[in-house]
Amino acid sequence: MNYEDSRRTLTARPNVHAIKMAMKFRNNMSKADLARLSGLSKGTVGNVLNGNRRTFNPETATAFATALGVSSDDLFTLEALTVKTTRRAA
Repeated sequence: MNYEDSRRTLTARPNVHAIKMAMKFRNNMSKADLARLSGLSKGTVGNVLNGNRRTFNPETATAFATALGVSSDDLFTLEALTVKTTRRAA
């Protein structure tokens, strides 16, 4: 499955504890360091670490993992997206 297909059908749920542990083992990496190394905003990093953001696209999950030097499978769980469709009355 290529990235474009996975982006439409999968979401990544963070394991906040695992992310915090990875940051600790990377010489107590700060939120600002993680943001800089991942190319994500400080707000995004803060939201995931505070539990305010519960899903990501696979690309964002990969950016977190790469910055921390671990596999995205160690930090995120991929789940299938369910899309609700509604029919309009004719």
